[in-house]
Amino acid sequence: MPGLLALAGAWAAALLGTLLLCRLWHSGARKGRAAAMAALVLACMTAALMATASTADRFAAGVGTGTSRLRMWRDALHLWTEAAWLGHGGDTWRTMFRAMQSSPYVGGEVHSGLLDLALDTGLLGIALLAGWLLFTLRSLRRFAPRLLPPMLVFVLHGAVDFDWSFTLTWMLVIWLAAWAAALRLEADSISPLQFIYTGFACIEAGVRTCSYIYNLLHIAISHRISGSLKRYAVLLLLASWLGGSICMTALQALAELEYRHAREGMVGKEARNEHLRTAYRLNPARAVVAISLARTLQHQEAAAILLNSLSYSPYDFELYSELGRLTALTGNGYEAGQYWIKAVSLNRYDYRIQNAALYWIEQAALTELQRGNIQQAKQTAAIGVQIYARYEELAVQVKAEHMRNDRRFLLQTSAAVTGESLRRMVTDSLGGPPDLANKLK
Repeated sequence: MPGLLALAGAWAAALLGTLLLCRLWHSGARKGRAAAMAALVLACMTAALMATASTADRFAAGVGTGTSRLRMWRDALHLWTEAAWLGHGGDTWRTMFRAMQSSPYVGGEVHSGLLDLALDTGLLGIALLAGWLLFTLRSLRRFAPRLLPPMLVFVLHGAVDFDWSFTLTWMLVIWLAAWAAALRLEADSISPLQFIYTGFACIEAGVRTCSYIYNLLHIAISHRISGSLKRYAVLLLLASWLGGSICMTALQALAELEYRHAREGMVGKEARNEHLRTAYRLNPARAVVAISLARTLQHQEAAAILLNSLSYSPYDFELYSELGRLTALTGNGYEAGQYWIKAVSLNRYDYRIQNAALYWIEQAALTELQRGNIQQAKQTAAIGVQIYARYEELAVQVKAEHMRNDRRFLLQTSAAVTGESLRRMVTDSLGGPPDLANKLK
């Protein structure tokens, strides 16, 4: 309520002030215009001071959200340079930021629509979006100048925040663009049918151009496709795209429904397992479904399920963690250590992952000791010691540099106890692989 009242008061003051400035400016008197200019300058200075005061705490040294955003943008730029032209694919930041972050901030959104688009689609996607937005802004300025300010708000604020991650924002942008197109139709006296026909003609021209290039490369058939067939080809492409999107969405929705049925408390064990199998069959890329199903299966089948899901989500630390736990239960310490190394590297500022890695590596080493494999147990324990050393180094760095610690990343007492236990297993022999430290970094 206080925020709404402040917003209403600011809006009323801006409206009345604008009307007063307009009246003074159009009064014709030199003093009136001078007063209007002076009032405008004072208003701008006051607004700048208020904006600075309201955002000062965001840029507090080491703890402000502004500082964490600067770190986030730096990490995002580093990730973008790895695939600058075509990007990494959809939802890149949400799935990869834990592996790239340079401090323990919480940020499933990169807080920049431009950077998010660059990570997903690269420079090619930015160029396509920029062309469309420039064309839309040009149409708005020419046919609907009153719609230009809201469009600029959506474009500029979305470029430096995560507005573009929400479908509503794009719906409003497209609505404004369609509004400008409707005003253009009225201004040019073009019927809607003619406008639609023009759009299909543009698509047909694009297909014709592609067909000519195809022929020049000697890949296409020797005869040219007639115009009617090209129209059918366009319709077929559109129908395939739309049908494929609907099919994929339906499969994911059905998989989610089956997974919810499996989580219901009244469902029996057999029915639960069947729901999980169906959900996994419909959507094997969903990590939580694969993990839930794997925990109901034997080792080999469970590992196959997790590895298959990992092929869809190669940066999912939970899948690597589950593989590490599963392998540690079998007593294969070295393989379990490799999985835990990957899990920690993909989410190194999560103390729960660090603790789990140390615990399961210790369990694997103890299992190998019980089997009499002393040298293998030492190598497994050495992996745990190096994971703990890196964990301790990160915790000390976060504390020493006063980083914004949204994830409450600290060195846990239980981890220190486990690390000391692993050191005793190793004694004076560190038999781990030489490139282990680089993998952890």
